[in-house]
Amino acid sequence: MAPSAADWNDEPIRPPNADSQIGWAGVPLSETLGYYGVIKRPSLPTNEKLGFTPDYASVDVNKLATEFLASYGKAIESQNVDAIAGHIAEDGYWKDVELLTWDIRTLAGHDNIKPMLAERLAKTGIKNVRVSPYIPSSLERLGDDLSFVLIHFEFDFAHGTGIGAGRLSPLAAKTGSASELAEASSWKLYSVGTAIETVDGWDAENGDKMRYQKAKVQDPLGRARTYRQLREDEREGRDGFQPTVVIIGAGHTGLTMAARFKVLGIPHLVIEKEDTAGYSWGSRYASLSLHGPTFTNHLPCLPYPNWFPVFLPAQQLSKFLQLYAEMMDLNVWTKTTLDGKSAVYDDATNQWTLSVTRGDGTKHILRPKHLMIATGISGTLPNIPEVPGMTEFQQNGGIITHSSRHKTDASWKGKKCIVVGAATSAHDISYELVENGCDVTMIQRSATHVMSVDKSVRTLFKPRERTNRRDGLAPDLADQSHYLKQPFPVEYELLNRGQTIARQLDADLLESLRNVGYRLHDGYHGGGAYSMFLFDQGGFYWDTGCCSLIASGKIALTHSEIDHFTKDGVVYKDGTTQKADIVVFATGYMNSKSAIQALLGDEMARKCNERWEKGNAFFVGPEGESVINYCPLPQKGLYSMFHQFAFSRFHSGRLALRIKAEELGIDVTPYGNKPLGPSSTAAGRVPR
Repeated sequence: MAPSAADWNDEPIRPPNADSQIGWAGVPLSETLGYYGVIKRPSLPTNEKLGFTPDYASVDVNKLATEFLASYGKAIESQNVDAIAGHIAEDGYWKDVELLTWDIRTLAGHDNIKPMLAERLAKTGIKNVRVSPYIPSSLERLGDDLSFVLIHFEFDFAHGTGIGAGRLSPLAAKTGSASELAEASSWKLYSVGTAIETVDGWDAENGDKMRYQKAKVQDPLGRARTYRQLREDEREGRDGFQPTVVIIGAGHTGLTMAARFKVLGIPHLVIEKEDTAGYSWGSRYASLSLHGPTFTNHLPCLPYPNWFPVFLPAQQLSKFLQLYAEMMDLNVWTKTTLDGKSAVYDDATNQWTLSVTRGDGTKHILRPKHLMIATGISGTLPNIPEVPGMTEFQQNGGIITHSSRHKTDASWKGKKCIVVGAATSAHDISYELVENGCDVTMIQRSATHVMSVDKSVRTLFKPRERTNRRDGLAPDLADQSHYLKQPFPVEYELLNRGQTIARQLDADLLESLRNVGYRLHDGYHGGGAYSMFLFDQGGFYWDTGCCSLIASGKIALTHSEIDHFTKDGVVYKDGTTQKADIVVFATGYMNSKSAIQALLGDEMARKCNERWEKGNAFFVGPEGESVINYCPLPQKGLYSMFHQFAFSRFHSGRLALRIKAEELGIDVTPYGNKPLGPSSTAAGRVPR
């Protein structure tokens, strides 16, 4: 039987030192997203709020989209701010990605939208708003009480072209009758998103064939070098090559960003401290696979083959990333490190001076205009608790590892293993250990959100399953719809609707876990993993088989914590003891939220608003967008980026176009007055 709504609450995922009734900013939890306390929860235009049940079945969505956009476009082209606002709900949202604002901003309500339009419309010069010929309008049903008409559009602006998406609701109707809904004036945008698509003829997916894509590869220096020689000289930085952009990290985020620069004709260099691109994926435990479907994780320009498995093994991904770097002609220096302490930005020349050391010991001075930190979501310093007795345990033959470098050994068959943690890595490693004949105990210190991959994940991702297939949208088109139709606060408010479906699909699984004492929660406000991801970055598991082993008792479960090690095991804080040969800490990372601090130091971290604070892993600000991720920072020429594949794919294109615009001499000064939220007393500090 599926648990009732009363069975789920936020209590298990609240920090132990936090008041149980209010968020950290003193805002009731019922009124704020996650646990940050500064992002107001939106009010959705449900039938109850509208005051009627609209006759959506009567709506001709194509006719509505054409008529609404004609009126909306006319208001935009005339730069009539009041007329534009008249097309938007009073409490509606406008999300912009690097076009009107040259930033990533979400403006909520007319009081915030109108000043932005008043300042930026004249500079932007938007005109020729038109229905997208590539993405059809549709009726989007999100429950019996909530539907939108989803529209997609294109437009021209002063320096190129843009794209947009919006959710229409009949907020100006009185009864919701067919005759009312047939009138475009009955509808308003509940949310609208705009983004840059091309700049001066360049786009981040195809480049510019007229000025960049040559019919035949020729040596620009007239030295008759072959393609292979040209590539080697460029990659090795010969003939005075200086990259315009230096990217730190050759994981999927860094390579995606580099691919955009390659397409846009911007000289780039990726620095990777390990010996291959994609190392962070290939170096992890052998059974690791992506829990996000492959069809959402395509890379720019070179999508995965359609025959790839739905959940891609990390080792296969690592191999693909290495080949991707080669096929896209990306300039990657492996076994190379940056001396962050000596990194200096010169405001007079708009250049960084960077000192890097390659694997052969040679030092190089680079002077790029832009420095990008793409060292990953999780960071690189494993968080291994300092527990008394660890040395004695290891001296007696015991093994202590961390999930970041864990490798199951065939000789461990029959060994007693303890896995500390109960999120994704802990479950994956526990499953792998059982497969290799180990006796496994999982320590679940706090409750975990669980959702099945085969049932729930595939059901909730079903609308995007045809991405890059004959009857589906190309990845870049799917991204336009996904990332522009709603800002994060709206997405957050809709999450519990998907989780309600997931709980029904997973009822038997969840009940089997409860029966063995497994502690479950369902995310903030019942929103599941995505309600937690941007704030906590963990605490959930999308089940790929481990849960059945826990439910059947093949993996034992304990809820205490290790007080100290003995020579042959552990003593828990409740006084019980357990023999152990191997202890795996699946306890995350120490610097997962401070990439700038780790590379460039405390002062730069503070300047860029980067801070370590529990409950806001992605530095989400009051607007519901990250104040760090993929957006311009207070330090000119510096960017930080970290996120999942689809997010990186979409936002890398917008950020690369922003930099291309700057290289073309276009003023890309961001729209000001960006709210950053409360300051953190932990700015630039790495906690234990």
